[in-house]
Amino acid sequence: MNRTLSHILLLTLLVWLGSSCEINQKEVLPESGFLKIYNHPEETLAYFPESMVELPGGGFVFLSAVKDENDDIEYPYTHLVRTTASGEVSWSLDFDWRAPASTLMLLDGSVGFVAMNEQFDAFLVLVNPASGEVTAQHDLEMTMPLYAYSDGLDNLVVLGYDFVTRSSWISLYNGSYQLQRSNKLAVESDLEYLVQRHLNKTGQDYPFFIGPYTNAPGGGYFVNCFYNYTLRTVFLDQASLAATGDLYSFQTEEGISSVIQKSASLFGLTSYYEGNNYIVPGAEINVNASANIKDLPAQALYELTYRAEVIAGKLDLDTASYSLYISQTNDNSLVIYQYEQESEKLINTHYREFDQRVVVSEFIQTRDQGIAILGGIYILGKYQRPLLVKLPVDLFLPESE
Repeated sequence: MNRTLSHILLLTLLVWLGSSCEINQKEVLPESGFLKIYNHPEETLAYFPESMVELPGGGFVFLSAVKDENDDIEYPYTHLVRTTASGEVSWSLDFDWRAPASTLMLLDGSVGFVAMNEQFDAFLVLVNPASGEVTAQHDLEMTMPLYAYSDGLDNLVVLGYDFVTRSSWISLYNGSYQLQRSNKLAVESDLEYLVQRHLNKTGQDYPFFIGPYTNAPGGGYFVNCFYNYTLRTVFLDQASLAATGDLYSFQTEEGISSVIQKSASLFGLTSYYEGNNYIVPGAEINVNASANIKDLPAQALYELTYRAEVIAGKLDLDTASYSLYISQTNDNSLVIYQYEQESEKLINTHYREFDQRVVVSEFIQTRDQGIAILGGIYILGKYQRPLLVKLPVDLFLPESE
């Protein structure tokens, strides 16, 4: 299902604007860091970067959903780019699979993504990272995929929406991509229109996600999805996928934008309410109970954009581990909040300023212990294009190290 490829222009941003840590271009870019903008000459295309992976042999592959004003189909198609370790394009391909579900995954030597066909049926698509050729596709027997997660234990977990039963649909697949079990969480309200607008990039972009948690008796997954009239973070038992607890909010107007387990019952999270953003750097969460996010000790993040995308993740260094929360600010900056992993202590706040609006989509820790950030930039304030930023590990080391 490859599409005809139009030529792609690679632009290297020549100026790295100021930052709170005063890291200039000479220090960051030559060896272990870079900043790339991937432009396209067609004005009718809007790129929505979604996810990225670092390949075992070096280099990156990133995924975007592409909205074409002239397309007869309202849902964006899938676009993949492979780059070298320094961000130079090796290949780029378009696919007719629609509304890719956020996450790009490394699966048995292939790059995999979940997307839907024109009938809303979800498929896992596997691609050869060397050539971009599709090597397999698997019918996941669900509809409207919203997020996919591979747990590293040969399990694939996918979140979808069932418009027939008005339910959030979570399914677990084994290493052969065969369905093992699924669970439908009743939304109790018809939210198909909101889901459709999320998928076709014409409405609010809801923070659907899946992640793992572990505790003394076992572990499971936390899933951010529609459930019982609201956008909730639901904790699911790993063995049964049964819901054991949740963090709830007010309908769909507020919700949690990111979650990370710091240790045992200690979690960090971000949320939004009435357009403002908040962070809870550390709170004790009972995964077997239901709790209101307003009862958690939150700190306001007024510098972030309206209902900002926030990406939370762990940074493991040789000497310490940290929790990172990455987002975008009102003054066109990417911001990174760096916290100690097992406490609520803020270590540093890093800024990277741009002269155009930027948004963050995902970050990963790279093999050299630095990070790579995938985001989007609005060229001339209107053309949405992918942005890839590589930052070195030195930026995150305490001064004493």
